[in-house]
Amino acid sequence: MKIEQVFLFGEFRVDPLGRTLRRNDIPVVLNRRAFDVLLYLVQNPGRVVSKEELLKSIWPDAYVDENNLTQSMSVLRRALDEHPGQNNYITTLPGRGYQFIAPVETIGPPTMIQHSPTADQPLGGVLLQQRTVTTSVVTEEHEQHALPAPRRRFAAPLMLLAVVAVAGGGYAIWRHEHPPATSAKVVIADFQNTTGDATFDRTLARVLEIDLGQSPYMDVMSEREVVSSLQFMGQKADTPLTADLARQVCERGNREAVLTGSIASLGSSYLLTLEAIGCASGKQLAAAKAQASTKEGVLAAVDSLADRVRSRLGESARSRETYEVPTATATTPSLDALKAYSMGNYLTTLGRDESETLAFYQKAVELDPKFAMAWGAMAANYYNQAEYSKASTTYAKAFQLSGPLSAKEKLTIQAHYYAEGQRDIEGGIKIYKVWAETYPNDWVPVVNLCNQYTQIGQYPAAIEAGKQALQMQPDRGITYSVLARALTRANRFDEAKAVGVQAAQHGKDSVGVHATLYNIAFVQQDQAALARETAWAAAHNDGWYKWYFPYTVAAADASLGKLQQAEGDFLKSVNAALEEKAGEGADSVLLDQARMELEFGFADAARATLQRVSNPQTDQPDFAILYAELGDSAPAERYVSSFGPLSSDTEMMGKSLPRVRSALALQKGKPSEAVAALEPARPYELYDYAVLAQRGAAYLKAKNGALAAAEYKKILANPGIEPGVWGYPLAHLGLARAYALTGDTTASRNEYAALFAAFQQADPGLPVLRAAEAEKSALPAR
Repeated sequence: MKIEQVFLFGEFRVDPLGRTLRRNDIPVVLNRRAFDVLLYLVQNPGRVVSKEELLKSIWPDAYVDENNLTQSMSVLRRALDEHPGQNNYITTLPGRGYQFIAPVETIGPPTMIQHSPTADQPLGGVLLQQRTVTTSVVTEEHEQHALPAPRRRFAAPLMLLAVVAVAGGGYAIWRHEHPPATSAKVVIADFQNTTGDATFDRTLARVLEIDLGQSPYMDVMSEREVVSSLQFMGQKADTPLTADLARQVCERGNREAVLTGSIASLGSSYLLTLEAIGCASGKQLAAAKAQASTKEGVLAAVDSLADRVRSRLGESARSRETYEVPTATATTPSLDALKAYSMGNYLTTLGRDESETLAFYQKAVELDPKFAMAWGAMAANYYNQAEYSKASTTYAKAFQLSGPLSAKEKLTIQAHYYAEGQRDIEGGIKIYKVWAETYPNDWVPVVNLCNQYTQIGQYPAAIEAGKQALQMQPDRGITYSVLARALTRANRFDEAKAVGVQAAQHGKDSVGVHATLYNIAFVQQDQAALARETAWAAAHNDGWYKWYFPYTVAAADASLGKLQQAEGDFLKSVNAALEEKAGEGADSVLLDQARMELEFGFADAARATLQRVSNPQTDQPDFAILYAELGDSAPAERYVSSFGPLSSDTEMMGKSLPRVRSALALQKGKPSEAVAALEPARPYELYDYAVLAQRGAAYLKAKNGALAAAEYKKILANPGIEPGVWGYPLAHLGLARAYALTGDTTASRNEYAALFAAFQQADPGLPVLRAAEAEKSALPAR
C-alpha cells in the first residue's frame, strides 16, 4: 500500500504522511501508537490481523506484551466512538485477532504533516540536556543550544522503540536515494521603499523569502548567510542589502540570480515590482509587477509577484500549485506583526541576545495571537535560555496553530515540537527526514538529524548526517559544532579536533565547537589546549556559555577528585545561570552537584544541595533517583505514578522511567528487579554512562561480578561519551569490585590502582577513596 494514499471510511479520514485522523474534517486526538494500529488496520481492510502480526508491525524491534496493544486498541475505539457491542469499524475475533470491517476508500496525495497534540504527550517539563551533548537545534534563523547540563540529565529523548535508520550508513544511503533536485539559487535584496511607511522596511524581503522558501525548487540564501557574506566582504552586519551589494553577495555565494523589489505609493494604493537579474550576466531573467489597493493587500501582491517569478525561473506549474500557500495564511495577515517578527529574526541574525529578540516575538503574537511562526521563534528563545518548560508549552502553541502554514514552516514547527517540545526523538527523526527529502537543498533538517542521532547514541548515523550537513553548508558554525560533537562521542578525537581547526580557519568557530575542544583536551590531558580553551571561554563570557563553562570546569575538577574546587565552580555556574535568568539551568547544576557529592560519599552534603533546588518537580527523574538513593522513595514513587503505560516521550519511556524504577527496586533491596527495569534503556545505553553505571551497581548488589564487570568495561571503553566527568574514573572502582567478586584479585588490584592514579590530585580523606583503600587491603594475598 503506498504511503501517498489517504484512507476514507465512514466519517473518518486517515492521512498517513500527515499522521492525522479527522472526523468530518475535525481533528481527532490520537496518540502515536494508536494511530499506527489504525493505519495498519485500514491498510488491511477485511483481513483478520493477528495480535502477533500487529505487535511485530507496530513494535518491530522491542519486546512488548499484549497489554500495550490492548491499551492502544482501547484508545483507538474511543477515538472512533465505538461502544461495547457496537463495532462499526473494528471487530475482535477471540483467539484470532482483529478485523477492520468498514469499507475503506483510498485517495491521494495527502496533505503535508499536520499532527494534533495527543493525550499521552505532556506539554510541560522539558528537562535539561545531558551536559556533554550541547544539543543544538537549528532553524533557519535560530540555532538553539540545549544547554548541556548535568551528566545525569536526559532531556535528549531516548527512544523506547525502534530507531529510524540506526545503521552507520543509513543516512548516507537515504541521501543517495533522494538526490537534490534542480533548483534556482537566489539572493533577495532589500525592497526599495519609497512609501515613507517603515512597516515595509525589511518586512517585504522577509515575506518574499518565506514565500519563495515554500518551494523545494527555490534555494533562497538566508538572512544569516547574507550577513556572513557582508562581513566577509568587509561590510558591517547591518549594512542594507542594496541591489549592487546583493549581486556581489550572489557572485561570492555561487548563486544564480538576485531578486530586487520595490514598493511605491499610488495615492491610497501601492505599486510593487520584482525583478530577477542574473548574477554573472547582469541580464534580466524575469520581471513582474502588481498593485495593491490597500495596505492590507500588499501581502497578496507579494504572493502574486513571487508566483510569476517562480514560473519564469523555471519552476513547474505542478510544483507551484503544490507548494503555494498565501503569505497571509502561512504567516499572519498583520503587516505590523510581520514587522515585529522580521525585526526579531534580523536581530537574531546579528547575534543579539535572546532577551532583546524575545520582545519582538512577544509583540508579534500580541498583534496576532495566531502567528504560529512567531510562537515558534519565542520557543526557540526560551530554549536558548534553558527555560525548557516555557519552551515546551510555547512549541505546543506553535504546533496547535501550524495547520494553515506552508509545507516548510509546518515541517519546521512540527519537527521541533516533537523533538524538543515532546521529547519524541522517533517522531522528530521521521519529520526531519520528510523535511530533508521534500527540501533536498536545505541543510537545516540534515544538521538536526545529526543532533537527533547523537541524542540516542547512534553515532555512526550522526556522523554521516553531520558530514553531509557540513558539505551542504560550510558557512555556518553549527555544522562544525554538531559534527565535532558526534565524532567526540564516537571516540574519534583527532577527527573532531580537525573539524574544530577547520571551523577556525573558516572563521566559524563557536561556543559549541570550543566546548567540545575543551572536553577533548581534558580527556587527553593536553594542558596547552586546556589553557587555550579556558582563555577563549573568558573572552566569550556571555549567554549560556557564561554559566555552562564553569559547570564544565566543575565536572572536570570532580573527575580529578578535587571536590572543594569543584564546589566553588558549581557555585559560579549556579550564580551565573541565575544572572542569565536560566532558573532551570541553575536547578540542573544543583542536581548534578548533589549527584557528585553522593557518589563521593557526602550524603548529608547532597541532601543540603537538593534543598537549594528551587523547583523540585515530580517530572525531574534525577531528583527522584537521588532521593531514592538517599533512602527516600516518595519522589520516585510519585514520578512513576505520574505517567501512563504508553507515551511517545522517548526521553521518559526509554531512559528516565526505567532508571527511576530501577532506583526504587534497588532501594527496596531487589537488584534483579533493578536490572530488569533497565531493559527498555538498553538500545540507548551508550548515550551516556548513567544506565551502564546503574546496571553495574545492581549487578554488584546481586553478587554477579562477571555481568557487573561488563557494564563498567563499556564505560571505560568510551571516554568520549561523557568526557571530563567523574563517572569515568569511578568506573575503575566498580570494575575493581566486580573483579573481586569473580575472584580475580590481580585484575581487581589493577583497577584499584587505576582509580588511585586518576585521583592522585584528590582532596585528602574522600570517603569513596577511604572505602576503596580498605577494600583493596582486604583482598586476599596474591
